[in-house]
Amino acid sequence: MVKLSGFADEISPDLQVQLDTLDSLGIKYLELRGVWGKNVLALTDEELAEVKAELDRRGIGVSAVGSPIGKVPIDSDFEEYRGLVQNAIDVANKLETPYIRMFSFYVNDLDADRNEVMQRMQAMVDMAAAGGTVMLHENEKGIYGELAERCLDLHQTITGDSFRATFDPANFVQAGVKPFDDAYPKLKPYIAYFHISIQPYRICPDPVANSG
Repeated sequence: MVKLSGFADEISPDLQVQLDTLDSLGIKYLELRGVWGKNVLALTDEELAEVKAELDRRGIGVSAVGSPIGKVPIDSDFEEYRGLVQNAIDVANKLETPYIRMFSFYVNDLDADRNEVMQRMQAMVDMAAAGGTVMLHENEKGIYGELAERCLDLHQTITGDSFRATFDPANFVQAGVKPFDDAYPKLKPYIAYFHISIQPYRICPDPVANSG
């Protein structure tokens, strides 16, 4: 079954406005990326509890934690970075969602940095598995996994059931890839989640995420 979800922080930083809009559209899931002007990973335990209580009251579930994990240079201090990864896992568990969005690092040289990318990605996926969560890699321009072939390389190299794909057609277009002609056939077996932009309408969160 496909579940319709949405980013709501582009509507408003206010949680109530976000949820009112989702309610008005009949959307019962939220990919939580930001609220009250803070990224989801910067929320305190008290703020997370407040968010969760309000979501429960409204009958709205969290489809994924819209984290920025992996959106840093490949030569950043990874041992220090593990703390942020663990925080994302803890946040996902508190929000009762299995999914955490992630990225595959900004690299200096695609070939020279490949092994480091794979090692770091595997370490994060192993942490997710230990925490009962799943890392969803989103393709995005500028990171290792911006092209379909690079995304496929990630999914064929990283082991374990805690690594899946978020397929973002618009991001592939920005990288010069034809999303459904070139990327989708390669990545279909790994896709658990879609981001779909609907910019012309602007009445709905952008993008909309569908998870199955």
